[in-house]
Amino acid sequence: MKNTHVTQAIETGNIQRIAIKHLVKSPLNVRKKGSSGIGELAALIAAQGLIHNLVVTEQKKKNKRTGKYEVVAGGRRLDALNLLVAEERLSKENEVDCRIVGPEEALELSLTENSGREAMHPADLVTAYRNLTEAGLSLDEIAPRFGVSPLTVKRYLKLTHVSPAIFKLYAEDEMNFEQISALALTDDHELQERIWSSTPEWQRSGSNFRRLITGTEIDIRHSPLARFVGIETYEAAGGLIRRDLFGKEDEGYIQDAELLESLALEKLNQAVDAIKDEGHAWAQCHTTFDHSDRAEFVRARTIRREPTAEEQAAMDALDAEMEAIEAEFEGYDEEADEDGETYAALEKKSAAIQGKIDALHQSLEELNAADLAIAGVIVTVDHAGELRIERGLIRKEDVKRLPKTQGAETGLVESGQSEAARPVHSEKLTRMLTAHRSAAIQAEIMNRPEIALAALVHQLALQVFGGGYRTNRIVQVNIEQTYLKKDAENIGQSRAAKVIEEKHVYWTERIKAAGQGGKTLFGWLLEQDVADLHDLLAFCTAVSINTVSGRENAPSDDVAAIMTALSLDMADWWEPTPENYLLHVSKDRIIEVVGEAVSPQMAQTMKKMKKGELVESANAKLSGLRWLPDTFKAG
Repeated sequence: MKNTHVTQAIETGNIQRIAIKHLVKSPLNVRKKGSSGIGELAALIAAQGLIHNLVVTEQKKKNKRTGKYEVVAGGRRLDALNLLVAEERLSKENEVDCRIVGPEEALELSLTENSGREAMHPADLVTAYRNLTEAGLSLDEIAPRFGVSPLTVKRYLKLTHVSPAIFKLYAEDEMNFEQISALALTDDHELQERIWSSTPEWQRSGSNFRRLITGTEIDIRHSPLARFVGIETYEAAGGLIRRDLFGKEDEGYIQDAELLESLALEKLNQAVDAIKDEGHAWAQCHTTFDHSDRAEFVRARTIRREPTAEEQAAMDALDAEMEAIEAEFEGYDEEADEDGETYAALEKKSAAIQGKIDALHQSLEELNAADLAIAGVIVTVDHAGELRIERGLIRKEDVKRLPKTQGAETGLVESGQSEAARPVHSEKLTRMLTAHRSAAIQAEIMNRPEIALAALVHQLALQVFGGGYRTNRIVQVNIEQTYLKKDAENIGQSRAAKVIEEKHVYWTERIKAAGQGGKTLFGWLLEQDVADLHDLLAFCTAVSINTVSGRENAPSDDVAAIMTALSLDMADWWEPTPENYLLHVSKDRIIEVVGEAVSPQMAQTMKKMKKGELVESANAKLSGLRWLPDTFKAG
């Protein structure tokens, strides 16, 4: 009988058709690691058929033929075929081409097939996708052929928009995928080539290329205004977004900052209209309103009235509910609540009741009649992109309109400050924070030689024109590397310190190599091009910068100027953690920070926590919100 799995009389070495159901993996196959990409391979086989035959040997057990054939080369293809059978896209009766070999050849052939193979270069894949689109195939038609999603095809096709010169560098492995995908953010070939050629080799990272291309644009992920307005609203108004196809779906860069600002103001004005009947003397819209802005106002005084019988009854009922919740917390059984759902429900219920209690108490606060005549409201956007309304604010210049005796009796205080005007942070913490600020400035200025040059010339000019002494040396300037660890023990783990160390290693190796070549440092420097000299100048100037201070106040004019020139956003380099902030401030300060960065309601729910629990909870809630203390703000 001649069946589909080949007769016993066949000769080894020939190509025969064998049914999938008769094929099994061979223990002689040298590839032992689990297969990957089987779905993609199955899609290719379904679309194109099995292009390469399998290599098999006849299976025998106790010297008897079993009717099966062991695959010694082509295990991944067999997995893909079996996947197609399982998905009912192929029948197990389907036959495929197999080369039958003897047991003595099997191991050698398996090793040969699995050695010396090289994966297809992504540049070749891009070219293949482009050729298929030019042949008239859509993304939905191309994707199944390669076992990938249409979005994957779209992302790779984005690389066809780069300059031919840039694509050639990528195809020849002189540029990596991260670099070319970053340059693909812009379709301007001239800009792509200029960025590549003008950027020092050590600085050619995808993140740096993105910064150079999108420097004047707004990152959606970090913009409260973008969250407040909404991306759909912005795009509906004609706003353009530069999307990074190789990033996440919610990533991109807003290109029209003016439009975003106007849309935000339009939405804020609608909020002003909704509160006009509250009796404020004035109302303003601010797209941003931070501590420095708030310092221009003082808080109006309030008078607490007695609750009505109905309000008191409501408060008593809420207090009773809260006591019941606290009893449930005390009786909470952690072991019985494995998934934590019971505890989460209690927390949610507690927060809701506390919110009602706070709202009731707030409704009992009424502005002092004299203050009401001059107090206003500011409608703004908080760090999370939510509407925030600041009521009861009095402009400092309007305070003089109050009767003097009233001002003296109550002691009007500046918004956001305590009556004693005590520092928010200790001297030790202030030194730690300003050490982190110094490291961030150093890391930023390394990439800005023009600002480093200005900083260096500033020091020279101070000594030459500001009465500084001179000696017989050619240039009287002293550069010393700043030691920040004494003020911030964990500074070495900061992102800024790691970036600085990478650059330090780079220049150390280059200068060491020059010395081994028998050249003096000065002689070697004379041979370097201007770009390298600018880069080394920037690094040496950067590591000498020191803005550490134990006094808690706004940055000095010079520090603020350099932060502004660098467009330094400390949220890119620092975020509050237990080690660098939360363990060093009081519980009240942590709750204040959560109230500012997250919401007042969330802060209220944390008031009864112990310090350790509070620090842990605040650390989780503040992560990624880009909250900063005033020490890190240029003004």
